[in-house]
Parts: sequence; C-alpha cells; structure tokens
Amino acid sequence: MDLLDRFREAIKIKTDWPTGAAGGDAAVVGEAEKSLVRFQEFLVERYPNFHKVTERYVLSPYSVVYRWAGSQEGNLRGSAARLGAQGGGKPALIMGHYDVVPAETEKWTTEPFGAELKDGYIYGRGTLDMKSILIAVMEGAETLIARGFQPKEDIWFAFGGDEERAGVGGAQNAAAWFAEKNIRFSFVLDEGTPIGVDQIPGVKEPIALFGIEEKGFLSLNLTVRQNPGHASQPPEVQATAILARALIRLSKNPFPFHLTPTVESFFTHLAPLASQGQGWAMKHARLLGRLFFKIAAKSPAIAAMLRTTVAMTQLEGSAADNVLPSTVKAVLNLRLLPPCTVEEAMAVIRRTIADDRVNVGIYNLATEAVAANPEHARFGGPGWREMAAALEEAEPGIPVLPFIMTATTDSRHFKALTEGIFRFNPIKLSPQDLRGIHGHDERISVENLNLAVRFYTALFSRL
Repeated sequence: MDLLDRFREAIKIKTDWPTGAAGGDAAVVGEAEKSLVRFQEFLVERYPNFHKVTERYVLSPYSVVYRWAGSQEGNLRGSAARLGAQGGGKPALIMGHYDVVPAETEKWTTEPFGAELKDGYIYGRGTLDMKSILIAVMEGAETLIARGFQPKEDIWFAFGGDEERAGVGGAQNAAAWFAEKNIRFSFVLDEGTPIGVDQIPGVKEPIALFGIEEKGFLSLNLTVRQNPGHASQPPEVQATAILARALIRLSKNPFPFHLTPTVESFFTHLAPLASQGQGWAMKHARLLGRLFFKIAAKSPAIAAMLRTTVAMTQLEGSAADNVLPSTVKAVLNLRLLPPCTVEEAMAVIRRTIADDRVNVGIYNLATEAVAANPEHARFGGPGWREMAAALEEAEPGIPVLPFIMTATTDSRHFKALTEGIFRFNPIKLSPQDLRGIHGHDERISVENLNLAVRFYTALFSRL
C-alpha cells in the first residue's frame, strides 16, 4: 500500500458531523464518534513505524496525542519530569484534525467520501481541509523513522476530532492536558494559509504565507421582541423593521481600518514582488493611510486583513407567512483584528445600533484574537528558520511572508503554551482551489499531496 492508497482510505472514513449531532441527538453523536475512533485506529494500522517509537495518549474520540522522544542527552522517556522541564530546549507541537464538514452529495460530481482519483486529483471531503495535511505529517514521520532518524528534541502531535465544531472536546481538552503536565512548546504548527497562487492581484509568482497571527471569533445574536398576533393587524412599528434598521446601521458603519505589525510586514515584503505602482503603495501603506485603505477595501480578502469584519449570516422570523413573530433574530459573525477584544467589539456593535430595543448577546463560542510573536513578523523567532528551510528543500525558490489568519484554527487553544504559532498548509492553492474548502467537489492534486509530504519530512529532519 502506497501514499495514495493510504490517503484515499483516510478520505473514505466518514468523519463528518451529520444533521442531528449539533442538537445533541445521542444516537447520531454515537455514530459520529465511532467514525472518529475508526480514524484513530486507521493511523495505528497504517503507520506501524510511527507507533513503535512514539507514546500514544487517547484522550477521547475527539483527541489523540503523541510524543516522539528526542535524542538530546537527559531525555527520560515517559518521565513527567522530562515532559515538564526539557533540558536542551522546548519541543515543537504539530497539530491537525480528522473531522470534516458535511457534504451535499447531490451537488457533487463525485461521491464525497469515495476518494475518486481522476486527472491527477483526488476528490473527496477533507482532501484539503485537512486530512491531506494530517496524512502528510504521518507520512513524513513514518519515512524518517524507517530510516532510523530520531529528532534532537521531542516532537509532540495533537490531532483533534471536532475542529469543525470549535475544538471544545478535542483541542481545548488536549491543551488542558498539556497544561496540567506543565508541557510548553517552542512553537506550534497547525493548518492555515497555503502557498498562494494567483491570489494577490499583480503578483504572479507563488508565495508561501506563514500565518503567524489569528483573528478572534465572535458570533452575536441581535434579538427584537414584540407581541405575536395575526398578520392582518400589524403594529405601527414592527420588530422586523427595528432589526432591519440596526443591520443597515451596521452595514453603513464598519469597523475602522488599521495596520497590525504582521500585516504591515506582509505588505512591505510583498512590495518587491508586485507591479511597480502597486509595490510602491504596499511599501508606503502607513504613509498613504486612508488612501491605501480605500484602495485595499475593493478586495474583500485584503480588507479582511485590515479591519474587524462583520458578516450577517442568519435571519429568523415567523414560522408562518400570516403570523407576526414574537421574536426576530439576526446572527452576526465577527472576526476580530488585534488588538480588538470581544468586549470592545460588542461595545462597538451596541454603540452603532444605538437602540435599546435590540438585544445584543453572544451566540455560541467567542475567542479572542491570537497575537503574533513579534520576531515572526521580522522573519525570526522560534521555528521560523526551520519552517523556511523545510519549504526551500521541499519546493525551492518560493518567497515566504508573514501573514494573518482571518479564519480560526484549533491552535488558538494553545496560545498560553507556546512562544509562537504557525498556521500553514504546504500546498499550492489558487482562488479556484480555495473554493473547494467546505465547498462542492473538494479536491487535491497528487502533486500537492507529495509536496506536503516533502515539507513535513524536511521539517522533522531539522527538529
């Protein structure tokens, strides 16, 4: 069995969260957990060398942790004292998740969990997000172990089974497990931004984007109540109109733009790769100020790097067309640009709406932004040299830039346990490829899968 066979087998394990799981249906959750356990067992079966030399800790169906012991003098295999107080240096942590989002089968041209191979691509849910990366991690470690390699320092692995549901049962519990044992990391590497191909207007060559900073996550409920009744006798001021007025105010008054050190570093070092006029503007972004922001706002992807964003994602009213709703509701999803906090963002939303009839409350989970290690923004700090060198070996000649992750990852649960976090997928993706993530006909090229394996093999050999 080769790499492609193992990867396709991983895709065929249906680790999605079906309808009913979110509502807590015990039978549905139980079946979903069986698939998560099956994936954990798959790793044991297909990567025997890895499992001979590592220590495995199964915390739950949602979390499995491994320690690959380093060779530095003073290592005490399995010792709690060693785990908590490394002599030569802190270990690295490699993260990943094996759960995937559901797929609308009728809208795919292939079976979402069929792992069909055609025209140099493997199709299936999770091929990009993110079983390809997890399998590449395992392949790289398995290959090196078969050659007799042992890292200098410990390498830890934390794989989660509920990242697509905020990581509460997986990554969050794993982080608590590490904290209890006083294990800290020099750096963490999780999924994240890719090697961008044709993603930035005016920049032709591929660029590796090391996500060193992560925006915060906040969903809010906007709720307006009224007396329910027959639609034939509506009140003079309806709850829906009050809610609509609030949404319009928010759309007309977005959060202000500002440059974080990470984003400024990104534009400064991207400038030489862009066209002359565009490059000059990037290099002098702070000097141009509002003019730069006005130009940048034309691209949603660029604008998301420069402000806290507000997306209006859900609306809810009456269950019938002839009944006045007792409650109307809108859900907003905010991604918080540092240094904006959850509390500050909620205050801005309430101040902008300026209407006490609209109740503003947190919907589900809220997490603060994760700031970058300042050294990472300057192309240094823990892990940067090893990461950059691994990419150069795997795919020579690709420029590396610091970047901000506008989505959220499981790594945010580990921010108190490390000196820095990288969020990076070592695969080349175009805008069209990116649409496959959580979309229809998700796929990865065989070339990209091999690139990811080369990267992790090169990275582990340097740790």
